[in-house]
Amino acid sequence: MLPTRLNNKDVIAAADKCVMCGLCLPHCPTYSISKNEAESPRGRIALVRALHEDKLSPDPALVSHLDQCLACMNCMAVCPAKVDYAKILDAGRDITSQQHTFRHRLGRSLLLAALSKTGVRKFMKGMLRIYHALRMDRLLKKVALRFPHLLRVITLVPRPHRIRSAVPSVPAHLPKKRVALVESCAGEIFSETTLPAAEAVLQALQFETVRFPQTHCCGALHQHNGDPRTARKLIQEFCDTFREQNVDALVSLATGCASQINRYPELLDDPLSAELANRHRDICSFAVEHLERQDQDLQALPQKVFVHVPCTQKQVSDDVHVVEKLLSTIPKIQLETFQDTSACCGAGGLNVLFQARHADRLGKSMISEVMNGGASYLVTPNIGCALHFQAQLSKINAPVVVCHPIQLFARQLIYSGDA
Repeated sequence: MLPTRLNNKDVIAAADKCVMCGLCLPHCPTYSISKNEAESPRGRIALVRALHEDKLSPDPALVSHLDQCLACMNCMAVCPAKVDYAKILDAGRDITSQQHTFRHRLGRSLLLAALSKTGVRKFMKGMLRIYHALRMDRLLKKVALRFPHLLRVITLVPRPHRIRSAVPSVPAHLPKKRVALVESCAGEIFSETTLPAAEAVLQALQFETVRFPQTHCCGALHQHNGDPRTARKLIQEFCDTFREQNVDALVSLATGCASQINRYPELLDDPLSAELANRHRDICSFAVEHLERQDQDLQALPQKVFVHVPCTQKQVSDDVHVVEKLLSTIPKIQLETFQDTSACCGAGGLNVLFQARHADRLGKSMISEVMNGGASYLVTPNIGCALHFQAQLSKINAPVVVCHPIQLFARQLIYSGDA
């Protein structure tokens, strides 16, 4: 039986661990903008606790404070008391999810349903191809000038960038291990070349690859947007599908999914959830681990590449430099990192749509760094961050290609056959 809501006592106990020391404040992106205590982690913890103690009602101001959190979890990384802020935030948004306007709730529900249903995703992919083929973006941008929310959605639709990759030649004997690849729901729609690129890299590393059946999503967006009940159903279905797979490892391509899968044991009372989490790795960490055991021939790339480390990457791996390690194996590549490596770009899942002002403000300095640095590529292993960056760069017609690091790595593999 799946629980429907976190127990009040559990949430209050989690909130009680916060000693209000304030060490998290310098690491919170929304607090850095507003300097408002209610926009800080300890402020939001106090609000959620008061909600669960029935001392506060979910009025519009309180709802806004919880909504504007980007769920970067930078606060958890520096918290000396190890407060489970993710659990507290999810519990608060669960209570306040029905307090939004009808238009907000309808838009959120439609978006979550669209991303989590295979048939809808296939339809969206087909419509996206037509959209680009007919150059409808130009027409719609003129129409959408009077409708800011529609304009925001249009700017987030990425330009089609094809990063050449192909499956390299491998020895005839069968690989010893079998790996299932998990594509993110948004990545399946907006970055369809990432999955073939990952397959090329893993096959070059002597793994047999299979595509994990994407009948449902991992539940991350539902979990963080006030719908934990649907999230748990999706998690259960995801685990049940994993039960049917005969694989040695489960490798995810997006750090948002990776972070969610790592949390499965605490979100679902099923022994399989722990087994799944133990067998799970994100693609960059997995590739780096096995590249250390065997060399790969790579073509040189004498261009500047900015490396973005998303907040979710820090939750997935103890090594925040894993993307740099992967790409540093490419000869002549010039890797650059952002001045503030702990900064959040502002995407924050659906916040890039529903908290656009904050998202744009937080991403502005990063875009300036990329442009001033003369980068040819901007790589990030998070699909939400990638879409956010693409939208910002599109506004200024910047000739910078945004892609997943595994795409760039696959592009440089030396393989047999035509490009």
